[in-house]
Amino acid sequence: MGSNIRNFKAVGDNLFTIAQRILDDDDICRLLYYTDKDPLSHEPMSNNEKMELLHKNVLLVPKVPENDDIKGSYILILYDGFNISLSNPQFKDADLLFIIVCPPENWIINEGSLRPFMLMSKVDELFNNKKIANIGTLVFTKADRFVLNSQLTGYGLTYTTYEFN
Repeated sequence: MGSNIRNFKAVGDNLFTIAQRILDDDDICRLLYYTDKDPLSHEPMSNNEKMELLHKNVLLVPKVPENDDIKGSYILILYDGFNISLSNPQFKDADLLFIIVCPPENWIINEGSLRPFMLMSKVDELFNNKKIANIGTLVFTKADRFVLNSQLTGYGLTYTTYEFN
């Protein structure tokens, strides 16, 4: 089961829709951008500053910066596991993944909170059991530990949809 997609052109549109929802969230943007131990104490970012996070910290292409270029934390938004829909062969099913990674030295914030889990919580608030036009209702399936390299570690959240809109 997964997000129902009639053709692959819709995938790009869907990913940009999801990225925009993430960029509209002040807390997520501050957690991604600021690397100090109290990122939520910063003033909310302007819309222009938030949009600058797209393709830098909110990634739709499965590539993160090299070690020397790491700035902040990252959310990669990807589709995975495309299959023909069993309920309707006119559609393709796929899972939606949110891969949240941070440098290990930026994990601990606010005297005991952990940045990846705060980001996971925010993403889950935005998307779990929420209906999104042309995608359907996203339902949390699982979270797995994710290690890109020694500089970026975190978790991958998987969501599926059960209806086409």
